[in-house]
Amino acid sequence: MLKSELGHKLPTVTSTNEWIRDVSIPFGSWVIAEEQTAGKGRGQNVWQSLGEDPLIFSGKIRISAAEISLPLLSIFVSSAVLKTIFHFFPEREEDTTVKWPNDIYRGDKKVAGILVQSDFTNGIFEVVIGIGLNFFGKTVPEVLKDKATFLCDTSLEEGVLERFANLLVLYINQSVIALLDQGQILKDLVWIEDHSLLKHKVIETEWQSRMVRGRVLGIDELGFLLIMTETGEKIELMDTSPKFRMI
Repeated sequence: MLKSELGHKLPTVTSTNEWIRDVSIPFGSWVIAEEQTAGKGRGQNVWQSLGEDPLIFSGKIRISAAEISLPLLSIFVSSAVLKTIFHFFPEREEDTTVKWPNDIYRGDKKVAGILVQSDFTNGIFEVVIGIGLNFFGKTVPEVLKDKATFLCDTSLEEGVLERFANLLVLYINQSVIALLDQGQILKDLVWIEDHSLLKHKVIETEWQSRMVRGRVLGIDELGFLLIMTETGEKIELMDTSPKFRMI
């Protein structure tokens, strides 16, 4: 679990995920940074913080491998981010959703990304949770204009970002606790699917070296995306491919 008293704030860092992975930083710690020069995305991608008010966050926890599905943890952390957004900006409930497996979208453009990294030792996952959220800015780089936007239309009031981070810690902890209770997992999955960008959408993706197209059925209790193909085949997707797209 993340501990409120183990929070850190840094003026600049290469990557909050790399900073918090250091063995000198105890589990339960979390950090926000004002600037990040080499943010990490999925695979070989980088995370680019945009605008004047970005949230750059990482936390470090330990969880028994027997008790948790990492794909499900990723989507539950995404829901923790969305719940925190709705608390501070209730007007965003109209247009802001979770995009499986680990992004937050406003409309059809990305405002936040989640990166969950883990090491496995003696039956324990040592997990680093990285979150980047672009609150407000005046411009988006030309190369990202079709893909990214900002959560807010005006700059944040003083202190909001710090309060947001503190509440986010609580929601992340609630999500981890929910993962230990099968009944709560199913209840939270209903909430996530109600706030899913992919709800009832038709998607196309590469799967087992072939392209498939199907309608999204939902997310299962392990965090996999369920789709029904045009031929009636039911498929479980563990992650998106570079060719993943909504039709």
